[in-house]
Amino acid sequence: MSLYTPFSGNKFLNTRSTEDSSVISVRRVVHSPDRHLCLETLGTTTILVLLLAALLTPSSFAQLSSGGGSLQAAASHDYLWLHTSGSYIYDQNNQIISLHGANIQFGAGQGFTMSDIDNLKGSGFDTIRMPVYWGLVQPYDESSNGIDQSYFTAPRSPSSAPSLDAVVNQALQDDTYVIIILAWTPTWGPPSWAFRGISGDSQRYATLINGTASKERTGIVNTWKYIANRYGNFPNVIFELLNEPNVADTSLAGNSYKAFNEQIISAIESAEIHSHLKMVELLTKTSTWEEILSGSVDINKSNVVWATHHYAPMNNWDPNGRYYHGSFTWQGQNYPEGWGNGTIYVAWRVIQVANQIHSWSKPWMITEFSKDTTQTYWAKWLNVFLSLQAEESAAGWVFHCYAHDPQSESGWNINNPTTQQNIMSYLRPYLSTLTVKRRT
Repeated sequence: MSLYTPFSGNKFLNTRSTEDSSVISVRRVVHSPDRHLCLETLGTTTILVLLLAALLTPSSFAQLSSGGGSLQAAASHDYLWLHTSGSYIYDQNNQIISLHGANIQFGAGQGFTMSDIDNLKGSGFDTIRMPVYWGLVQPYDESSNGIDQSYFTAPRSPSSAPSLDAVVNQALQDDTYVIIILAWTPTWGPPSWAFRGISGDSQRYATLINGTASKERTGIVNTWKYIANRYGNFPNVIFELLNEPNVADTSLAGNSYKAFNEQIISAIESAEIHSHLKMVELLTKTSTWEEILSGSVDINKSNVVWATHHYAPMNNWDPNGRYYHGSFTWQGQNYPEGWGNGTIYVAWRVIQVANQIHSWSKPWMITEFSKDTTQTYWAKWLNVFLSLQAEESAAGWVFHCYAHDPQSESGWNINNPTTQQNIMSYLRPYLSTLTVKRRT
């Protein structure tokens, strides 16, 4: 079993016991009762022949295409495919798993190296969440011809950073899942051709969802179809449709949002060979960043995971402060709608989300959460939140953030020595090893 040790400086230390390392499955992986992986018994000659054939066959490696076609992933990594059933995520052996990862600064001036993937893997993380900036990937127009393929094939700025193709391939070799999230930010905005005359994100998302921004909606659909075609053979890739959609008009959380997401997922399904997980964030209210649950409806698609982000209240949350919450039940106690302390508010946020998503028989994943360690009570908030997500059977979480530069977002960045020391003592108890472990 892997033994995870604290970080030293900016590096992650990992000590693996000999009984669990370098396991190669020739026929299929067997998960034995002592929680170690072993090989199904085969004759020695058969094993050697199959190993030699795998080593000499080009298809045993991920093949990176120089053009715009799909990339070919190794069939030997098929054990990484995931699927959903009810409120859980399952691996190929129908074992329930939880994903635990970090949000990565990547692709728009942020440095990132292959060693960062190894650092995170060595510390117990099995997932990285990578932004794809819409304005950079589809700069020309809304058609499939408007996509800049170099975003995927060329090294990112700074020039020492690898391409997205290279990151996905390296992650595959490390048995690490990659959540690709389509995003824009105030710095890296939507394409210049999109949302002419609309500057506010709330209105941008609203016009996408209600269909009035038809050109922009077509562009997002074509972008996702391209991404699905490109990484359709990679079992370690997960698609998250859109980052932090928020609106003022809460009625959009119903059938309009359902139709919007189903259109994107249908485009992905038309391009992928094997069904990937598709993560969809609950729509949030712009004024409060609280999830819009009243009137929201489920998505009629398979392998959908509903996702949420949890930071609020952002500014100096106080466990003894006063926050307004709805009615809910927590640990056998009923809390009527009204004012409660900070802990009760966080519990209400988490429990109402979990209840709604699980009522749809879908998994719930937290794809961003954190608290700035320079703020008061950060440790209390983190402890409360992690305990709640475990109690409410979250299918996993992705912490914000990991940046190659230790000084970038230093109060949040687990590659910063001080933040490492502060944060990891809280995260580590919740890091679980996947049913399928690394094989080299």
